[in-house]
Amino acid sequence: MTTEQASDLQNTLETMLKRIATGDDITEQLIQIQQLSVDIESTAPTMLKHYLEKKSYTKALDFLKDL
Repeated sequence: MTTEQASDLQNTLETMLKRIATGDDITEQLIQIQQLSVDIESTAPTMLKHYLEKKSYTKALDFLKDL
């Protein structure tokens, strides 16, 4: 997983959580997260893949912030 991919994923997760808090549609962010998950599947840390597979997006975001 490249630094750029990690940054893109983090930004997308943050945007999605903000949109959830305001009641906005998150379809675009869900699609982006799915695509990024596919892109990083072979190189992402095991725990991050686990969080994304289980749709534990807050945990995935916390994991990315700790990198």
